[in-house]
Amino acid sequence: MKILLVAKPWKGGLAKYVSLALEEMFPGSVRWLPTYPDTTAEQIKYRRNRQAWRADRVSVISGSDPDAVIFINHMDAFRHLRHRSRHILWVTDAPKLDPADAAPYGRIFISDGGYEKEILASVGPDVYGGELSFAHHPPIHRPMPSPPRLKSVCFVGNTDPARDRLIEHLFRAGLRPTVVGNYFLRHPLWWRHPLFFRPGVPNEAMGRIYARHRVSLNIHARVIRGGTNMRTFECAGFGISQVVDANRGVETAFDPETEILTYDRPEEMVAQIRRLLEDPERSARIAANARRRALSQHTYYHRMLQLLSGVIPDKQLRAAAARVGVVPQGAGPGASGTSSEI
Repeated sequence: MKILLVAKPWKGGLAKYVSLALEEMFPGSVRWLPTYPDTTAEQIKYRRNRQAWRADRVSVISGSDPDAVIFINHMDAFRHLRHRSRHILWVTDAPKLDPADAAPYGRIFISDGGYEKEILASVGPDVYGGELSFAHHPPIHRPMPSPPRLKSVCFVGNTDPARDRLIEHLFRAGLRPTVVGNYFLRHPLWWRHPLFFRPGVPNEAMGRIYARHRVSLNIHARVIRGGTNMRTFECAGFGISQVVDANRGVETAFDPETEILTYDRPEEMVAQIRRLLEDPERSARIAANARRRALSQHTYYHRMLQLLSGVIPDKQLRAAAARVGVVPQGAGPGASGTSSEI
């Protein structure tokens, strides 16, 4: 059994989480081929000749013989790959593919179902695998020890016009959120409320931020149409109650009111945050429900089982699922993709 992961080592951590999940499921069988240089030596080669560096990636993929090749997002250089049924593409955020881009892949998934119409126009129903939403990785996204006194609400993310307006609304409502991200020292909001802004932190440190707060505010970026972002699943794993702007993706992944609170208007956002702050027991119950749901349905183990179905034999998928304590969907009577706490 050999699996090749072809992905960019993003700051957001997606490729890392997928790589870790695959390695736990198929130990010793996974290789990660970065689509952007991740060492000094590779950086030098890339800067000297980017086209040659990318062509080398294509040569490595073409010369390998794995059971499955998982691509996270497409690069123009991949057009030179020949079509193989074991080539699986997962396109995230705002996907843009034309028929030539889609040609090398046997199966194509998207992270946001709101883009399905555009993808089907280029891909066709035989290749389109459907929506494969983000998830969380339980060994990383787990509750951290909390101090005796918690702060109120936090927002972790980068500046965006829609986010700016909502964060300003929080300050006007007197909620005084902690804002972590690239607002720090760089945005008019920081100049107006400097005591409440913090610089961005590595992914490994986010759990400590959430552990110091009672509520997480999640505001989707504009590219989200009908899915939800990584933060929704990660906060569920971290065990903090959430208030998230409403859309189909959120309400498909979690139950509003019992697992997550949603809003449509700024005034409703403020009201939902206050509901959680004023009722700590309810807030803790919602956070626990969301974490239970995330562990049972929304881990990268679950996503990889879905992505590899039909490419890796069922027997091997069941063995991989058993290694990480996951019950794959359709694995038996009453099975619904649930798992024990991993």
